[in-house]
Amino acid sequence: MNLTSEIVKRIRRYLDAQEEIRDRVLEISRRTVRNSAQAMAALHRGDEATLRKAMREARREISLLSKMVKKFPHLEDYGPVATAYQEFAEVKLVQALSKGKELPGPEELGIPYKPYLAALADSVGEFRRRVLDLIRTDKVAEAERTLGLMEEIFSMLMEFDYPSSILPGMRHKCDVARRVLEETRSDVTTALRQQRLEHALEKKEGKL
Repeated sequence: MNLTSEIVKRIRRYLDAQEEIRDRVLEISRRTVRNSAQAMAALHRGDEATLRKAMREARREISLLSKMVKKFPHLEDYGPVATAYQEFAEVKLVQALSKGKELPGPEELGIPYKPYLAALADSVGEFRRRVLDLIRTDKVAEAERTLGLMEEIFSMLMEFDYPSSILPGMRHKCDVARRVLEETRSDVTTALRQQRLEHALEKKEGKL
């Protein structure tokens, strides 16, 4: 009687099932990240049609992912799953805040807390991109308002000072967000000074 053969079969069945789940999750995650990246690019260039289409597809993938996580809870902290959640949430956060809407919560987006906070931290970089675009088009007042929004986001992030064992990578993201915020504040300050100087010169020329 070969006792080990049955043990091997049981273990292999379990591991084969795990591998199948992993492959499926990776496929869904890649599609989510790809669609979210397309959506973010469309958001920045004001392409509403592409934005809606990409987010529709990303939402479909996130729904599939959430069903798998509900069935296999250990997947929630799996890297590709967390990345997919984060990329999707980042677009939704930037989209809502750019339109002056309330900050959507993780429950509203269907996103776990950890990737939601990671998305919020990374959104600071996306808002810097928006600020620079606004400065280039001489919309300095709107750039200043966006800077204020970045400062609010950063203040919110400072409420979550937890060790890496609880929030992996969060301290690094906050450090990056701080640097981005400082650089953006400098850019906006320079733009405001330039604008005031131009207005002063225009006013002076008008008196001549």
